Amino acid sequence: MKLRTRTDDGEFGLLVPAATVYDMQSARTVRQLLRAAGVRATMGRTRIHRWRNIKDRFQILVFPEDAVRAYDVLSRHTS
Repeated sequence: MKLRTRTDDGEFGLLVPAATVYDMQSARTVRQLLRAAGVRATMGRTRIHRWRNIKDRFQILVFPEDAVRAYDVLSRHTS
């Protein structure tokens, strides 16, 4: 699977981030949860540069019109 990558201005085109996680398995789980609820979702990867340590950060991306519904779904499934 090819992940979307961030452009220079930090945007993913028309998509907006609904969640941010730090490992691929969590990103897949969140994406599957949203898709099961009927929310169109994909994943994007960005890199964090801290103290010479580069880490990946995964964002689950949705269309703006699905963002509120995605938030509701994720709110119900987190404690």
